[in-house]
Amino acid sequence: MSVKLKEITYKVCKKIKNNDVVLPSDYSKVFVQYAKELNFDLEDEAVVLKDLNHDTDKLNNIVRNTHKNLETLNTSTKNAQDAIISNDVNQLKQITQDLESMKREIQFLQQELFSDTLTKAYNRKWFVDVCLLDDHFQSNGFLVFIDLNDFKNINDTYGHLVGDMVLKYLSNYLKKEVSFTQKNVVRYAGDEFLLVINDKVSFQNVIKELDRVQTKLMHQKLKIKSSSNTTFSFGFSYGLVEYKSNDKFENVIEIADERMYANKIKVKKKS
Repeated sequence: MSVKLKEITYKVCKKIKNNDVVLPSDYSKVFVQYAKELNFDLEDEAVVLKDLNHDTDKLNNIVRNTHKNLETLNTSTKNAQDAIISNDVNQLKQITQDLESMKREIQFLQQELFSDTLTKAYNRKWFVDVCLLDDHFQSNGFLVFIDLNDFKNINDTYGHLVGDMVLKYLSNYLKKEVSFTQKNVVRYAGDEFLLVINDKVSFQNVIKELDRVQTKLMHQKLKIKSSSNTTFSFGFSYGLVEYKSNDKFENVIEIADERMYANKIKVKKKS
């Protein structure tokens, strides 16, 4: 539910971002429009709050555990200083073990902080923190804006559990099938993903690889677990942009968005 709410919010902001003035009534009107399109129950506030509270609890847990590890680090540092002064080898060994354990815990917390709960792809926080600096790219690379085709129809036909399965499948599929070594999959919003590629390859080579992956997925059949006979297929459209260090993200994503819609039209003509 919270994912759908975020998707609606993203679509609303994208729709009204070019308006010189946005009144509360304008925002509400567009929000209700997208909520209806995505079959979102605006009356079910309890469910919405429950899901949003789940996200908040997750972040609060990360903060608590991070604070706990900082306290452990402070204590271990003091104990290490005392052990070095007293030449206590056993205590230094124990401190080393404690620090290794803390290192694994921090790595786990970092993964939790930067991963999308449903798909296990990177989330937008990872993308902003790692790839951008003040909304500008920190290095050269390729940005692929990926949008699932007819995702609403999948949800309406097979249910949201199958829709969730499709999102997870696409995330894993991109990680597995895209052959470039320096690639990262990001869940951007709802059924939209980003693929960040940092391999030193040509634009045409990236296009060739994306077309291959796109075509292969369209010919695959997924089986619904609850039904031994029901299978379906799905695909995605993409927009590719080669960006340079210090390019503004907003400009790059707008171009990628336009190219994605052009690709979507191309895919529909083929099908």
